Amino acid sequence: MHSRGRSSEALFRALTALVVGVLATLAALHLFIRPEAQPAPPLTDNLPAGQTDTPTFEVPETADPAPASITISFTLDRTAPVSEYLQDAGIDRDEARRWGFVFQSVAATRLLSRDHPLTLYKDPETGELRGLKYDIDLKTSVTVANLGNMVIKAATQPIEYYIKPVQMAFEVKEDFKRTAARHGVPSPIVESLLDAFSDRHALEQLKPGSGVKLIYQEKISRDGTYHLVGDVEAAQIRFGSRTLSAFAFRDEHGTAHLYDEHGHALGPQFLRFPLNFKYISSGFTFHRYHPLLHTYRPHVGVDLVAQYGTPVKAVADGRVEQAGWAGELGNAIRIEHQRGMVSIYGHLSRISPDVHPDAWVHMGQVIGWVGSTGLSTGPHLHFALEKEGNYVNPLTEKIGVNHQVSPRMRALFDNLRQRYEMALAKLPDFGGHFAPVAGREHEAHSNGYHLTLGRSRRHSRRASLRQTSDSTPSASGADEGAM
Repeated sequence: MHSRGRSSEALFRALTALVVGVLATLAALHLFIRPEAQPAPPLTDNLPAGQTDTPTFEVPETADPAPASITISFTLDRTAPVSEYLQDAGIDRDEARRWGFVFQSVAATRLLSRDHPLTLYKDPETGELRGLKYDIDLKTSVTVANLGNMVIKAATQPIEYYIKPVQMAFEVKEDFKRTAARHGVPSPIVESLLDAFSDRHALEQLKPGSGVKLIYQEKISRDGTYHLVGDVEAAQIRFGSRTLSAFAFRDEHGTAHLYDEHGHALGPQFLRFPLNFKYISSGFTFHRYHPLLHTYRPHVGVDLVAQYGTPVKAVADGRVEQAGWAGELGNAIRIEHQRGMVSIYGHLSRISPDVHPDAWVHMGQVIGWVGSTGLSTGPHLHFALEKEGNYVNPLTEKIGVNHQVSPRMRALFDNLRQRYEMALAKLPDFGGHFAPVAGREHEAHSNGYHLTLGRSRRHSRRASLRQTSDSTPSASGADEGAM
């Protein structure tokens, strides 16, 4: 009996050990064979098609943007240093001087001129100067900016303009100049028209009832500060049964002229004198006592006394033969014109950098400035003319230019003239009916011009009619073809 009990106890222990072993084995297996967690979907699943890079998430900055500057613009009432104006605007003296020094480094002057515009940009909270803008002239402005960390930088930049074609038509009611002024035609445009038609009909003598059609340019700065008068583009004058036309065109040298419908240049083609002078100190003679050499010798020109630095202009279109030192004439220029004519300009203080041998100059272009270089007793211009190699008297001889469109430019001129005629035909007729351009009436009415009345609509027939259009032809349109 005792033996049977020990046997049962051993069996129980064996079964217990077996159960414990099984449970331990199952627990161990559970640690190794438990299901793996499902991987998270890739971050690229929601990216746009074609993008595979993992996006970078940035925390946006929470700083508020700097408040807009206070802009103060005014026209200067006196010529004074820039630092003085800045101090008047509340800028510390030392800071104003520092800005003035930076300004002078690019403007080559510390002075701001009277009647020029100045704009200041200031911080609205601290009153600190952020920047300034000053127009040196009609072409160039200076900007000075505070870049932070005590850094101030200045730079020059060109003033940009866009061209607005102005078109108008009116009837002469009294005389031409008064009527043109009443319709707002700028004085330079009036003078250009008087010159252009002077050889065919004096516009001052136009009778009431005559009609005028006109296209001219107005140049406007991008910020609207400046409105400058440009050039005449096209014009037609109607009186009685006659119609006279003028069209702007640039020749092969890039010089703009007004031409008639046949391609002949209109108006004066040479200047009587190359500068505004006080008096003639010596005339043209073959027997003149020289004040420095104390001997009699020819004086083959005229001496025009003028203030030192007075601009000297080319008397006509031409090619520069010589520009530089010429012995007794000092700094001198020789320009070759049509028909064997040569003009000579001596004793200049300076010669324009655009004037050099083989350069082309146009009538009225500034080529130099009055001086007293060479064999001279004082500031004046020695002006002389040669005709086929012989000196002639400038007071009695005319250059005799006969400028017209060259044969190789004729097709381009005709194309531009036709476009001008189409634009003019679109304008209303005053003072009778203008002769229509044959075969182009429909084109003229389909080129997109829009009329706006210069006065109220109830005065439309007597108002000056103006219009602007980007598609208006201009002489500058010939530039691309001429180059």
